[in-house]
Amino acid sequence: MHTDKAIAEFEAWWDRQPHREQFDDLKQQFCNVAVAFYQKGREDMVVELPQCDPDEVVRYGTALDDCRAAIEAAGVTVRG
Repeated sequence: MHTDKAIAEFEAWWDRQPHREQFDDLKQQFCNVAVAFYQKGREDMVVELPQCDPDEVVRYGTALDDCRAAIEAAGVTVRG
C-alpha cells in the first residue's frame, strides 16, 4: 500500500532529528513502526462522497470521479 510515501515522510522527519546518529541502529525499527501507523491510519479513514443530483450527473459525476481518484491515491477508502 503506500509504503513508499510513508518511508519518504519518515526519512524526511528522521533527517531533521537532533542526535539521530546515536540511534542509527534503531532507525529501521522506528521506520517500520512509522509505516505501520501510517497505513493503519489510512485504513481506518473513510470519506463519504455526496450523492449527485440526477439532473446534473455529468457535471458532478466527473468532479466526484476526480475526487475519488485523488482520495484513493492517498490510500483512503471512499464510499458513495
